[in-house]
Amino acid sequence: MSEPLHRIADAVADVTEADAVTVLSSLGLQKDRQPTKKALRTPLPPPGAPLDVSSDVEWV
Repeated sequence: MSEPLHRIADAVADVTEADAVTVLSSLGLQKDRQPTKKALRTPLPPPGAPLDVSSDVEWV
């Protein structure tokens, strides 16, 4: 690990959660910010569905 990373790790080693909240709040973090929407995902097939899916992927 580089020296700058060591200094950062040492600086935040003893930071409590309350201290982190205070710092992030002072930097503009909003507590009431809405979480980002989850990306839509393709659903898995139902249990017992036929497994007639093929793939042309070659494992090396």
